[in-house]
Amino acid sequence: MTALFAIAPVSMLFGFTAYKADWSIGEIFLVSLLGFSGSGQFAALPLSSSGATFLTILFVSVMINSRYFAISLSCSKKLPPNKLLKIFSSHTLGDEAYAIEQGHNQRAMLIIRFTIFGCWILFGVTGGIVAGLFPNLLPDGINASIPASLVLLFLAISYLKNRPYKSGLITVPKAILGFIVSGFLYYTLGAVYFWIPSVVLLSATYYLLKSRD
Repeated sequence: MTALFAIAPVSMLFGFTAYKADWSIGEIFLVSLLGFSGSGQFAALPLSSSGATFLTILFVSVMINSRYFAISLSCSKKLPPNKLLKIFSSHTLGDEAYAIEQGHNQRAMLIIRFTIFGCWILFGVTGGIVAGLFPNLLPDGINASIPASLVLLFLAISYLKNRPYKSGLITVPKAILGFIVSGFLYYTLGAVYFWIPSVVLLSATYYLLKSRD
């Protein structure tokens, strides 16, 4: 319930600002349904307003959301065996759900993911409707990064408090490996293109290491 109160203003703010940027309610619904990433959706707003092409917006969104590929692999064993349900439950994974669902069984995990996913869409559409009824409710120059950052900070702290203690001897080498691989790809591919190869390569490496344990 706390997470719902946390994501509600962020999602409504996205819907509000998107509607004021000439997005329709249907577009807000579809982007929330298909994207389900606050950072990706907020990043799409200025790109759309500046006249960026669809491929540019799609590329930026994929780069931002690629981190969920690694997160999904870390909890893949909890996913249901049904392929369609597995794909959908992976799609509904977000930062808030991942922080809360740790230590819960499969049923509780799915309830958490689907509830947050549904509420994100609902509040986003609600924000668009409110913008249509009260267009001057918020100033035009409002910045959405502050509330979103506070929500993620709160969830990160909550996750660390609830996470069972594990020895750092295993995580330190992985962190060093991550810095080395990311740094090498950053140097060779540049600041724009290093992100996705880093996520894919490190995710595959960590998955193989985990499967051997």
